[in-house]
Amino acid sequence: MNIVKDNLIIVIFSVLSALSFVILLVYNSSLTTEIKEKEVEIQRAAMLQEDYHGDLAEFKNLNNDFSQAKSELNQLAALEKKQTLFWKKILNPRENHMIKWKNKAAESVNADITRLFSSLRARCRAKEIELPSAANKTPAINFGSTSNKLENNFGFGFSSYDGFWPSFNPEEANIIGVQAKIIKEIVEILTQSVTESESLSLVEILREHAGEVDLKYIKNDQLNLSTEQQLLLRTKGKIESLVFKVSIKGQSIHARTFINQLRPPFMLRNISVKRDILIEETPQEDLNFIPNPFGNSGDQTPIPKSKSSPIVKDVNSEFIFLIEYVTKVSNNFDILFENKTIWENAEEDYLVEFLTDSGNSDIIEDAKSKIFSSEQN
Repeated sequence: MNIVKDNLIIVIFSVLSALSFVILLVYNSSLTTEIKEKEVEIQRAAMLQEDYHGDLAEFKNLNNDFSQAKSELNQLAALEKKQTLFWKKILNPRENHMIKWKNKAAESVNADITRLFSSLRARCRAKEIELPSAANKTPAINFGSTSNKLENNFGFGFSSYDGFWPSFNPEEANIIGVQAKIIKEIVEILTQSVTESESLSLVEILREHAGEVDLKYIKNDQLNLSTEQQLLLRTKGKIESLVFKVSIKGQSIHARTFINQLRPPFMLRNISVKRDILIEETPQEDLNFIPNPFGNSGDQTPIPKSKSSPIVKDVNSEFIFLIEYVTKVSNNFDILFENKTIWENAEEDYLVEFLTDSGNSDIIEDAKSKIFSSEQN
């Protein structure tokens, strides 16, 4: 005891040292465990970071992709605008009879066609354009005066409705009314193609039927397209048109002048020429004379020998024009907004900019309702 008392300080210090050692040992053990847990967490965070870097690598060029997409969208808008302007030029709304047409009753269309006959016949008479009779579609040219009876028979594609009008429904009657307007313009262009020195005749005008009733009565005025169908511009759901075939007889100057006056929505899709060559056999006399050197000149009588010589007479040619009259153009632009995946999560500002730049600002509200209303629902 005396030793303890004498070394009390040392004993106390030893006990405190031992206690401190134990405490530090326990703390070290717990700290080691915590460090290991933190190391595990750090490793997990590192692995997660690597995964994030891998995912972000896909979006590394996001800014470039966005810029390129914006550029392509602008190019698409510019291309659409050019296409819209091109087809608007072809459609020519200011002069397009289908666009300007106001629906009429069938009886009113009948009255228009009745007036059309007398009007066009008078125009052709005034310009000395010869017309075929109902029985003969090939009028004579340069062989005497034209009979008024022949002129008054031609129906300009509506022969069956000269004095007769079937029961048309309003839609079919109005299509016939538009066709009549187009044919009237064609004949007016034809009258402006006449020259003073060369005669011109109208052989026929054919048109497509306007419906079931028209098909029943159109008869010889119907235009039947077979291989020529592939020459037309119209495609289902995109371009609509009315097709006519016009045949004239005359000189090439008439055909050139006629073609030069055709402007949109008239589209010349084909032209063919039939050349008429008239060969006449003209008798000639050839003196079959062989002189006799030993006889008197008075005894030498020439023996006539008949011989025919062909004379080629150049006459008028027949020009056949296939004319397509464009009545409607649909670019199916609204299809872009029926497919929701194209504009999914789209920003309204970019949509408005695209439609404005492409010349389709008139459908902005409709496009908004199709895209953004569906997203809200």
